[in-house]
This record gives sequence, structure tokens and C-alpha cells, in this order.
Amino acid sequence: MSRLPDDLRANLPDDLAEAQLAGIDIADVDENVRLWGPPGTGKSTQSALRTATRAHEEGLHPSQMTVVTYRKALAGAVKQRIESWGVFGDPDREAFKYWTTIHAACSRATNFHERFADPDQRGDLEGMVGRKAQYRFCKKLGINHSPSRPWFETKWTVFEDLYSYAKNNLLDLGSYPNVPDERLRPLNEDIVVDSKLSAFDEQWGDTDPEHVARLWEDFKRHHDCYDFYEQLTAALSGPLPAMDHVVIDEFHDATPLMAAVSDRWIKNAETAIVAGDPDQVVNAYAGASPEFFEQVGDRTGVDIPVVQLSKSYRCRDEHFQAASRLLSKHRQPPAVETMGHGAMNRWVGQEFKETENGWITPPAAKDGSPTHLWNEYGDDIMYLARTKRQCNAISAALDKSGIIYCSQDSVGGDWEKRLQLMNALEMLTKVTPPTASTPANTAGLTDLDETNIHNYAFSQEQARVLRKHSSGHYLKDEDGWNWYLRQLEDGQEVPLQEWNEYVKPKWWLRYTNGRPSIRELVYIDDSDEIAMQKAWERYDTLPAAPVAVDTRVLTIHASKGAEASQVVLYDGVTGSVLESMGESETLEENEYRTWYVALTRASERLHFVRGAFESANDFLPSDLEPLASQQAQSIRGVAHE
Repeated sequence: MSRLPDDLRANLPDDLAEAQLAGIDIADVDENVRLWGPPGTGKSTQSALRTATRAHEEGLHPSQMTVVTYRKALAGAVKQRIESWGVFGDPDREAFKYWTTIHAACSRATNFHERFADPDQRGDLEGMVGRKAQYRFCKKLGINHSPSRPWFETKWTVFEDLYSYAKNNLLDLGSYPNVPDERLRPLNEDIVVDSKLSAFDEQWGDTDPEHVARLWEDFKRHHDCYDFYEQLTAALSGPLPAMDHVVIDEFHDATPLMAAVSDRWIKNAETAIVAGDPDQVVNAYAGASPEFFEQVGDRTGVDIPVVQLSKSYRCRDEHFQAASRLLSKHRQPPAVETMGHGAMNRWVGQEFKETENGWITPPAAKDGSPTHLWNEYGDDIMYLARTKRQCNAISAALDKSGIIYCSQDSVGGDWEKRLQLMNALEMLTKVTPPTASTPANTAGLTDLDETNIHNYAFSQEQARVLRKHSSGHYLKDEDGWNWYLRQLEDGQEVPLQEWNEYVKPKWWLRYTNGRPSIRELVYIDDSDEIAMQKAWERYDTLPAAPVAVDTRVLTIHASKGAEASQVVLYDGVTGSVLESMGESETLEENEYRTWYVALTRASERLHFVRGAFESANDFLPSDLEPLASQQAQSIRGVAHE
């Protein structure tokens, strides 16, 4: 029997027309539940369906609910679904105050940011810690903040790594407001911290980490600035968010500090939904552990039964067999119904080499290159590799071909910035500028009234990025222009008539020529220019910024929760990963779970690229694809007997 109200079901999209609430016989919608969701089984969908049904039956308002996850990219998933189903009508934004990330929910419940309410009274470092505060602290200590090369370390980087890890893992380093002493563990009890302490000792010598932590905390107190973890510690004893209905998604990603906050909420919730998959814990390096999901009932003393979702709406037979093989090294793979045949391709000989001048990448036309796969299989494609360095190599290949993609922070080119610039330049090709020094089609125009610039305006983001990348030779009033842009309110546009007040006539000559104007931009490097020029040629219509395209380049860790019809997986791990696996069973288990995640992202086809990085060590079994195919065929044969 369906528990979904008929009028709610009537508003569901076609793909959910036959949806059922899972596990109603175990826990009804007003009861606590853990939704154990293997890849593609719809954890967020089931959370949304339970939330919508309870809201419908009991008349709950969104302001009575707290719905959080740990990743910004997924923070609005449940909210967007329920809103599209018309469950709450049209409430104002304030009603969804606690439908956000766990950090934001903690801050709002405790009024953590209230002290920063008056911007005119702030110190120049007050608020959440940023690079400016870090630089100032490093200058005070006489140490370098940033390394000379991305893979180098400084005294600051190794301290920050150790300090952040300790705080988020409730390890005894520095002071802990709102954290009882009995919650803290000694540094030497944590398996991950050894390497961080070694890196600290190598940079700092005999200096005690506790001493540096005290200096940093004194500095933060003096300047009234705070690290992100302090939003969570404030919530360990402060006011609670809405507790009538609590949803905690992606619970398996929790660090010990996040889990401590979540446990408190679960204890106080009228109804709690905890969604996750301990088989997909891949952040052990940050403190995540399967036990946070598996042992939540024991820790909280709350009856919170498990409902295991049993059908994947994404994973194909062959892909799941390959994934299960790796997971089975340490865990029992879940019993999941998968979606039938899934194609797999193997590509070899796609070697990337790093030089002082950047990456040498496979020729674009070579079978199996990033560009070839994009051209052959479409733009709904996700390139996955184990490290950011490997992802940078893949991104370099796409840039050389002018392929626009999304990536995580500090991976590849900044396509958001590039597209803001390109869209601004593209719009300027339609403008008749107020000068005679322009292309032939506007020759002779000298009167502002004879131009059409009054028809156009930059977005705020376009204006700011184009200002930054415009040559100072073409500006009339640089200080005035900077002041004007600083005064813009969120969403405010910049009419070109106002823009014209701050630029010389030559600015219009340089920046209204479309693609050739890219060469006139400053503060972009050669790779930016090549990527933008090639993209201008490749795309009939430029995507709008922010980037909203299907092509993605991600580390395996960053891909969790994502999917694509085509997934290109680059085999290979670093020597340090292999070393850590040999030293710690916990980290070895985490590595196999990581590749389990990678192998379950594709909805149609998996591409395996082997031997692409000379410095990487092979990780995937050499017979992974053929054996997975055999097992899938066998299972399908049994299913049809």
C-alpha cells in the first residue's frame, strides 16, 4: 500500500510517478530512520518523499524543519525537490533558514555571526578567517605563508593542516570552547595525525605544535576572527535549530566534530532522518568513518532503525560488479538491483608529462584522449582521477581544445572567470561605441546619442572581472571606477552609459572586437588565452556563467554524489597513498571505498584509462573489466532463467 498522499503524488515528476516510500514497515514518516543508500538508490529522494509526506499530513511548515548536508553542492537538493512538488506553497526565504549546510545551520541557530552585523564597526580581519588574516599572522611570526611551488610546504601550510585536522577530529591541540575535556583524544591516538606531525616537525624543528596553536588562537581572539570549525563547537551547547523534523544527508561524510553536533540534534529531534552509505566513506584523511552512520543509535541512545535501499537507478551491472570487487577487499558489498548492461572501454597509451612549461598532453585526435572522448561520446562526461595534479593534466588537455568544463577549487582553469570575460566581450560586439576610432561599421560616429550603448549593461560579475582584466592605459578615472564597482549592491547591473564615464575612447576600440579582444585582456596567462580562443571557435553559443555544463573534471573524492552518462576513470595512485595503505588498515579500507565510489558514477559507460601518468602506480586489477563483464553476464543469465 502506498503511503504517499494522492495530491502529493499528482505533483511528482514523471520519473517518480510510481514512487513508493521505502521501509514504511520499519519506520513510518513520523519515526526516526536511517536510510542506507548504496550508489544511485535515491537517498535524497527518499528523504524528500518522507519529509513531504510528513509535512502534508501534519501541516508542518519548513521553518519547523532542519535539513542539512555537509557539502555545499548538495545542500539544496531536498529543498529544490520539495519546492518543485508544491508541498509548501510559496513560503519566503526565511522559512528555509535551516535548509542548508551544517555549518550554516549551526551559525544561524547560535547567532554566531551576529557580532559581525555592522560592517562599519568591523576590524579589517574580523569575521571568518581568510587569507588576509593568515598572511598577517605569518608576517607577525616571520614565516612564509605560501609555498614557492604547489607541491611544496611552508611552516604555515603544515601547521594549518595539523591544526584543522585536530580541531575537526576533537584531538587535544589548543583550546576548545564548548567542548568538554572528556570528548578530546590525545594527538597520538589518531592514525592519520602521524604524517601531519612529521611534516610539522620537518618544518618547525623542536617547536611544540601546542605553542603555535596558542599563538594562532591568541591572534584570532585579538582580531575577532574565527575558523570554520568554531561554528560547530558553538552548536555543541548553544541554541538548537528547528527540531520538529531533522534530516541529515550524506551522514557518512561526517568528521567527529560534525558527528558530535549531529548526535545532539538527533537526541533532541521529534523525528530524525539520517541518510548515508558507510560503504562510500572516502574522507578518512579528514576524519570520516563508517562508524558514524553504523553506530549512531548506540552513541545517542535513540532508536533509529535502518532501511536499506535496494535498487540503484544509476549503476549498471558490469560497473557494479567491478565496484563490488574492490569493496569486497574489506567490506561486504550490498545486495543491489542494478540497471542492466553497462558498456566499458579500455584505453592505453594516453601519457601526460609535466614540464616547467606546463603539461604535455596526448594529441587531441588520438583515440582515448580527453578531447577524443568528448567529441566521440558527448559532453555529459565526467573525468575522474585520484589526485588534483592528475586532474590538472586532464584539464590542460581540454583547455588546449577549448572544451569548457566544471571543476573543483584549484583544479584546472577558472572557467567561471573565463566565461564572465567572454560573455562580456561577446555582448560588446553588438555595441555601437561612442567613438570614431572603431571598426568600419561604426566609422564616423562621434555623438553619444548616435550609439546604442544605452541598450546594454554588464552584470555585476562581468563588470568586476572585466575591470580587473582591462589595461590601465585605457582608463580615465581608475580610482573612481574602483569606487563605483565597490558600491554595487548584489545583483545590480552596470549600464554601459555609466561604464563609459570611466574609460577612454581607446577602451572601446580594444574591447569590442569579439574574439580578437581576448588578446587585449591583462592578468590572463597563455593557457587562459588559448582556452578562451579555442572555446570561442568551438561553441556556437557560449554557456552563461556561472558554468552550467555537463563536462566535469574532478578528483574521485569530489565526485561523490555526482553522476554522468560517460565516466572516464584514470587508473593510478601516488607512492604516498600506497605507503599509507601499507601502514594503516583504516586508510587501506578507505582507498578501496574511494575506488568503489569512482566505479559507480556512470549511468551508461565507463572508460578506463591506464598508464596515463608515469609517476603513478597502477591500482585497478588488470583483469577488472573482463571479469566484471563475465560476472554481469552470469547474473543476467540467472535472472532470465
